[in-house]
Amino acid sequence: MRKYCKAYHLQDVRKFQEWDSQQISAEAALSDESVVYLWDDYTVTTSPIHQDTLLFTQVTPQWREFCSQTLHFTIPEDLLYAYAQQRENNANGL
Repeated sequence: MRKYCKAYHLQDVRKFQEWDSQQISAEAALSDESVVYLWDDYTVTTSPIHQDTLLFTQVTPQWREFCSQTLHFTIPEDLLYAYAQQRENNANGL
């Protein structure tokens, strides 16, 4: 199953007080209007397809709260069932 991600402008995720891009050279080529992708594991990439273009991986409780409260990031309710089903299958060794 594909993971869920949501697009944001880079300027919006940079509002996080502890934003620290891991790939400074990759981010330097981006503008505030560039679109980045926040994934269900709370990492940020430059691509909705390839997760090898990581900009941010410092997932902390503060980051999760920022994503939830400021960016209003949530996994859509219709996908929550699929996530629960996948966890159940993994627990049962399927």
